[in-house]
Amino acid sequence: MKNYVFLQVLSKIFRMDIKELNINAEKGSSKNHPWEYARAKIVCKILKNRSFINQECNPILDIGCGDIFFLNYFCSTIEHPYPVAVARAFESEIICAFKEKYQNLGCTFYQSVDEVGLGEKKANIVFLMDVIEHIEDDVAFLSALKQKKFVGTDTLFMITVPAFQSLYSSHDKWLGHYRRYSSKLLIERVTQAGMKVVDDGYFFFSLLIPRFLQKKIELLRKEKERPVTGIGGWNGGKTISWLYEKILLCDFLVTSILRKVGIKLPGLSTFVICKQQ
Repeated sequence: MKNYVFLQVLSKIFRMDIKELNINAEKGSSKNHPWEYARAKIVCKILKNRSFINQECNPILDIGCGDIFFLNYFCSTIEHPYPVAVARAFESEIICAFKEKYQNLGCTFYQSVDEVGLGEKKANIVFLMDVIEHIEDDVAFLSALKQKKFVGTDTLFMITVPAFQSLYSSHDKWLGHYRRYSSKLLIERVTQAGMKVVDDGYFFFSLLIPRFLQKKIELLRKEKERPVTGIGGWNGGKTISWLYEKILLCDFLVTSILRKVGIKLPGLSTFVICKQQ
């Protein structure tokens, strides 16, 4: 019952895949999808392998953070986290629920980036995890964001988005995505916003073929509406969840090794790490 009440609170939250979160609340399931666990671990590996994380007590912002699953995981991997969560549905009821669920996180909550008050502190890193595909004018959004007081010359932005417009489907439309990105397009958009790219790439290569087949089946069936399913409806058991996550992590390991020898594979997600020019 306690989990169900918490999920009902979560169902009010604005996040990139809010509809999928609603499914979870309706089913009474509090499990995160193994895709979310894999993505969290992959992003941490990308940042740590390239020495982009410092251990100083500087703010870590997660904008459009939804259920703060990723922010909580990321902060558990560093010594002195200063987590700041931003989502426009962070009302008092939701904040209380999060503080109870994540008692050791010590997170500060804001409804808008305009409300973020960090004094003279500058953010170490700003996460935009599958967020900007939901924003019609992504360049204007990024341009305004980099001018905020909490953004310094050394502040990094970690941006992840779904990859390849050719894979845009009813799923994307249902989730409120304006577009999907190639690595090239994502780099163009952040550059237009006045940011300098320090790293970029893809991950989840193994998910490309399933998504491609899903798209083809959808076209053959001429489906106009996507069934209400997704990562929020995950009900896999421990073994299946473990296997799913390990496959995705092995996928990343292989693509990382190939990248070191100059072979860059595409993936279902693309990312860019950037900072002010």
